[in-house]
Amino acid sequence: MLVRSIVKPTCVTTDPIRDVRWRGLAAAAALISWAVPLLGQPAPVFRSETALLELEVRVTDRRGQPVAGLSRNDFELRENGDPQAIATFEFVPGLGARDATAAPWIAQGRPGQPGTDAASQLRRSTFVYIATRGRREDRPQIYEAVRDFVDNELQPGMLVSIQGSPFTSRRSELHERLEAMRRGGGNSTDGFVDTLAVDLARDIRYSDALEGLIEETNEEFEEALEEIADRSAFYNRLRMYEYIDLIRALSIYPGKKLVVLFATGLPVEEDNLDIIKVLEDEAMKARVRFYVSDVRRLDATPLYGDAETSGGFAAAGGVTAIEGLTAAIEQRQDNQDGLWELAQRTGGKAILNSNDFGEVFEVVNQENSGYYLLGYYPEDREQRGRLRRLRVRVNDSSLRISHQRGYYEERPFRQMSRSERNLRMHQALTFDTPYTDLPILVDHEFFRDSSGAPTLIYSVGLHARDIPTETVKKGETVKLTVIAQALARPSEGGGRQPPVLDERRFTMTVEPAALERLTGDPASWLHYGSQMPLAAGEYDWRVIVRDDLSGSLGSYQTRLRIPERSAGTAGSSLLLTSRIDDVGRATAGKPSRKAPEDVLLVDGSRFFATAVKAFRRGTPIYLLYDVYNLGPDSYDDPPGPRLALYRGRESVPRLPVKSYQTVAQPEAHRVRHLAALATGDLRAGEYILAAMLPPSSGEADVIYQKFQIVDGDDR
Repeated sequence: MLVRSIVKPTCVTTDPIRDVRWRGLAAAAALISWAVPLLGQPAPVFRSETALLELEVRVTDRRGQPVAGLSRNDFELRENGDPQAIATFEFVPGLGARDATAAPWIAQGRPGQPGTDAASQLRRSTFVYIATRGRREDRPQIYEAVRDFVDNELQPGMLVSIQGSPFTSRRSELHERLEAMRRGGGNSTDGFVDTLAVDLARDIRYSDALEGLIEETNEEFEEALEEIADRSAFYNRLRMYEYIDLIRALSIYPGKKLVVLFATGLPVEEDNLDIIKVLEDEAMKARVRFYVSDVRRLDATPLYGDAETSGGFAAAGGVTAIEGLTAAIEQRQDNQDGLWELAQRTGGKAILNSNDFGEVFEVVNQENSGYYLLGYYPEDREQRGRLRRLRVRVNDSSLRISHQRGYYEERPFRQMSRSERNLRMHQALTFDTPYTDLPILVDHEFFRDSSGAPTLIYSVGLHARDIPTETVKKGETVKLTVIAQALARPSEGGGRQPPVLDERRFTMTVEPAALERLTGDPASWLHYGSQMPLAAGEYDWRVIVRDDLSGSLGSYQTRLRIPERSAGTAGSSLLLTSRIDDVGRATAGKPSRKAPEDVLLVDGSRFFATAVKAFRRGTPIYLLYDVYNLGPDSYDDPPGPRLALYRGRESVPRLPVKSYQTVAQPEAHRVRHLAALATGDLRAGEYILAAMLPPSSGEADVIYQKFQIVDGDDR
């Protein structure tokens, strides 16, 4: 073992470590420290997407019947008044109107027919995603409406998902899902007392190739839905986030995608308006339409009584009661406005005032009886947040045309609302591709709090030259947002847990002269540190950093394991830093529930974790590590640290320990070791500092940390 020969420090004083601390002048959330430049940074990732946009155009005659037989030359497509060349053209017949020979091979994949390969069949299919946001008392009617659609209106080439179940046309599978929905929501049956009769003979059959393709795509879709569920906490703040993510999840399917949503409303707030524009753009690119049904029934009875009893309402309640009635009406209208916006912006329809929950499916069938698919490449590819209006005409003026009227471009970062910025950053947490526009370094350590619960310590390093600044009166301002997410990996027999999130925004102002020095020095880094309490287990851990002036992103991801609490002697990580702060001794009292314990606060000294483990020669290095679960007699006279220092593979015989301190905390079952190392006599190079833990059973464990010593300049 590299650190088998462990030596005790030979230059030790009993002075408290606070007597030799270096006092930093940076802000509490950030530290300018010295480090070497980032080496081996991954190459920039250039993202691109196809510029082809596909527009669904429905053409009907005066009787409302779909018109087939038109050619590409019969259509004219304009974007913001400018004519666009139609690059792709196709007529997709309505599912219910396909002839007797076409319908079977669309569903069953019979050989010998044109375009009958599995991919073509899937592209010509219609995917119907049914979602419910109704109240408990609305479930019976929703159930009946969905069941009637499955039993009587399900057409060949139509695949259905109920509340996120895999898409299928098999009625038996859809009945099983309906039965599960019927049983959900508590112990009662919510009025469902009948039993479904599953008619297996009516199941639509698939070819092997088509079935395999559907199953493969469904697996990708289920994974996407799990990620949406993982971020459910965000959607409590803005429900539109969920619908945008749903559109992205559905985009993996080819062809037309319809979302049938039963809901009690969707409030329209100021923040929602900008997000709806994003939703509109995503829906058009993915060919997703929303058909919504407001499940609040029409009520013939006045809100405060019937016609006979409400005569004295004004006298009894006065102005206050009238204001309450007005507010209730306005709230209902606001909720309906959101549903209407969701449907109209995506080219669908909203059923707002009807007691027939099945009416939405009638509209779906009417709207999808047959359509033309026009593809084009927009010539103007600028992204300035503008509305791009679309208009389609046909040669025959007697025909009626319906299509999506336009979409919004993606807006520049500076023009985005706070909600749009939050959406983009949270979506970045779901992408495996790294972001390198903002280069970052990330490091992490593990400690336990006084109750024995594990805490992840993490730090992020950024170079001053990579961060845009904004000029203010006091100097140059840096604005950053940092989000760390720990997503527990599913354990055998256990469900998925919501992610643990740590999100911070901070601003720091630096004098111009100081910023110039930092920017020109390749060894100067800005550091941000934080802590995340985590339960034992395996996690997918990601960090996203955004510059809030330009919108540039940097990301880091890894898989980490938080160990179970050990009954024997164990150790924390070995933390090295060039900064500690004198914050004073904590006052007695219970810790705040909202503020978890700061595990880097020891006897009035707070250690600051840094991502870059490189120190200028002459700068003190402070170290901290804990030993857990020592014997009961060890806390009265705890053992001192046993340290070893190596430069490469060469042992440094005389440890440059300037001071050390041992803090015993028997109530927390830990001993905390603090020390300060002098670096003036250390040569530049790679080092390993190791600490041996007291033996529990067998060979003693060793914890270690790698770091660098770099030569300073004369400034």
